[in-house]
Amino acid sequence: MSVDLRTRVDSEQAPVEAGRFFRETLPPLLDSHQAQIAHGASELPLEDFCIETDGEPWTLCWHEDRVSVEAGNHGTARVRLTSEQLSDIVNDQSTPVAFMSTRQLDMPEGGLPDFLNWWLVLRAALDGRQIHARGDVQFDTDIRRSFTPDDSDEEMRAFLEQAGYLHLQGLFSEEEMAAVEADFPKAAPHFEKGDPRAWFATTQDGVEHLVRMEGFDRYSEVTVALIDEERFQRIARIPGVSHTMTRKPGARVGALIKPIGVVKGISDVPWHKDCSLGRHSYECCNLTVGISVTGADASCGQLRVVPGTHRALVWPAPCVQPGLDLEPIDLPTRTGDVTVHLSCTQHMSQPPVTKTRKVLYTGFGQQAVDPEAAEANRQRLNTVRSKTHTSISQQPGYLGN
Repeated sequence: MSVDLRTRVDSEQAPVEAGRFFRETLPPLLDSHQAQIAHGASELPLEDFCIETDGEPWTLCWHEDRVSVEAGNHGTARVRLTSEQLSDIVNDQSTPVAFMSTRQLDMPEGGLPDFLNWWLVLRAALDGRQIHARGDVQFDTDIRRSFTPDDSDEEMRAFLEQAGYLHLQGLFSEEEMAAVEADFPKAAPHFEKGDPRAWFATTQDGVEHLVRMEGFDRYSEVTVALIDEERFQRIARIPGVSHTMTRKPGARVGALIKPIGVVKGISDVPWHKDCSLGRHSYECCNLTVGISVTGADASCGQLRVVPGTHRALVWPAPCVQPGLDLEPIDLPTRTGDVTVHLSCTQHMSQPPVTKTRKVLYTGFGQQAVDPEAAEANRQRLNTVRSKTHTSISQQPGYLGN
């Protein structure tokens, strides 16, 4: 199986007019993709759901293993969308999680779970993807396996395709990580409040900390040298589908400091896929690579993943979908270890409780078919989201009532 899951191209987006979409476009897609919808949808608590776009309501109904579309508001849950938001949902530019995380989710009745359950139905109809049902994802390997640099690309590729992640032990030495860590305080003065490259968080003692430095490679020569080495660049070749480092020099690495007791700000993000805000069908699967500057376990901010979720159409965030038969696992690391996860593998990081964790994040992407159109859409979405961005973990009542 390939980890290149892309099915859309930005320049081919179709305009969406709400009335025509619900009357003419969606019903035949629901019928033609009934096989991809029925089994998984039967395991979801689907209640009639109203999507109101610019004052025009349409209701999605689930009855006898089929979905129908009715004019008017007959739902127990309702979301109000602008025309642009509906277009972004249909074209997979945004998701319900994106609206929630930027405080644009307007639901007079119901909550985010209602929207997410029906979002799965819409994605199945629009993309021809099968809604995950119990037993759909199987493994023929030990999904808790770790690798070393001595293992072959072929072994790691087979595992990555099945599990959606890799744990590569001992890629870097403790001495190399100590040299990287020494650059953290040197880089910090270059990041101030208000800088979009900097994240800050406040701990229980009221102290505000710099917790993320995007573009850390601009200030750390040793980091640049390490990620340019063949032993690291080899990771891009493991999937076998032409991944490359798509970010420009000086913007390739984020340095994270995870302090104990964060009570305000973005630090440890709950369960999510990296495509949880949208664009799965345009960009997945990219590779996110974490370099353990300090080791991590359950007490100091380790990564956790849900193996196989890159192969499953499930909730992308903000928690593991209720009733999901895929089990989370821990990824404890030692200093110098590397973790790799696909952008649509669900993951989270645990809050540290005994000591601060330091980690670098970088990665590899697939070249867009039409890079100019893709960049234009990313910039548009980033502009909208940056105006009202808030952490998923700190959004009050994000699961509704």
